[in-house]
Amino acid sequence: MGHQEPARSSVRRTTAHIPRLPRSISAAMRGARRAGSVLEPLLVSSSELIGYLPYRAYGRTLHYRVDNAHYLEAAQTEPPGILFFFDGDYLLRSNSRLLSRTSSLRRDLADIAREHRMLCVPVLAPGTLEAPVFNDPTTTWWVRARRNGRVFRALAADLAERYGYDRTRIWLAGYSGGAEFITYELLSHSNDWLLGGGASMIGGGGSDGIPQRFRGPSRSLNGMLLSWHVGDRDGKAPASAGQIWSAQRAAHEGEEFYRGRQARTMLRILPKQGHRGYPLTSLIRDDLRAATRLGYL
Repeated sequence: MGHQEPARSSVRRTTAHIPRLPRSISAAMRGARRAGSVLEPLLVSSSELIGYLPYRAYGRTLHYRVDNAHYLEAAQTEPPGILFFFDGDYLLRSNSRLLSRTSSLRRDLADIAREHRMLCVPVLAPGTLEAPVFNDPTTTWWVRARRNGRVFRALAADLAERYGYDRTRIWLAGYSGGAEFITYELLSHSNDWLLGGGASMIGGGGSDGIPQRFRGPSRSLNGMLLSWHVGDRDGKAPASAGQIWSAQRAAHEGEEFYRGRQARTMLRILPKQGHRGYPLTSLIRDDLRAATRLGYL
């Protein structure tokens, strides 16, 4: 999809509907990425890179891995469910908790998914494992969301053919930019592959990035349980105005939008929680247990 050129202002835009950081901040972040890339080998464990596979479609490449397949094949005859995880924005790949030497997130997510008879598929943000490109201030999902969505849906369809997962038991989970990608793109349109399950949006998940053409009447999401988790110190209060992105504002707007699409929604405010250090594992575990109890999984 071609991008419209917006009118010039102090705030840049990546598309006609998503605001972007001021030029000075973007330039500083790109500089930090260049400097930090020199230290990447010390910060990223090579063992964490093993197992990620490339998938290419529509001129873009995603890297993903499939955890739990061997356990589920040996233990059951019913089709498994599937948990997809999308990480947030990061300057360097070592900032991703999926790849950091000190993070157990990927293994923890696999354990949670196995409890619910699900494959676990972490998908790295586009460009994470490719040669560094410093045109953008961060590596993320929500920039060029339409393009990324087309590639991801193709990957999800490919995995459905290969693993035969149950499309009534799909769970999407994302943090920050990953949460925005889920609400801006994966849930807003072309969502007929989602026959049941739900999503966890942590530290994000707004509706301001949904293009106008996808805001009208659409397929009901009444078979989905959608859950937002946001800290009370994560950005400005929902009622406040301003150009700077706020996870609090995003979560409230996203929950209201998808409640209007007949999804069952939950919004949880976490006290004394800022944008960093969310307990991703426990929040996703709580959501999967709630979805199971309520009959969505």
